[in-house]
Amino acid sequence: MRAGNDRCHREEPMPHILIVEDETATAWALEQGLSDEGYSIATVDSAEKALLAQRVRRADVVITDLRLPRMGGLELVRRLQGRKHAAPVIVVTAYGSRETLEQLAEAGVHACFPKPFRMEQVRQSVKAALASEAA
Repeated sequence: MRAGNDRCHREEPMPHILIVEDETATAWALEQGLSDEGYSIATVDSAEKALLAQRVRRADVVITDLRLPRMGGLELVRRLQGRKHAAPVIVVTAYGSRETLEQLAEAGVHACFPKPFRMEQVRQSVKAALASEAA
């Protein structure tokens, strides 16, 4: 008698998304907008907490605001990208000057969206970031 395939089949873990946002409403909107996609989602309100969260459980994609208390989003991006196996970073910001956008591109940001953002664009960017990591 053969063992059933369902016992031997191992499911891939669901992608883990880390949201770094100090505005409660924006964090909630991102979490709700991505939860239907089947992702595991963690939300923190500071860059320092994001760095700690990445040590505890590495996110597959990080979505961060640019303006955060104490350490800003650009510094967070630089620190995350300096790590081995850096996750793609998506930035959402209301403060995206041309100079800042250039700095984000140089730091290796996957995508940047102005607030208010369109959730469908963020969803598509997350999917593209996950696909690029899998390749």
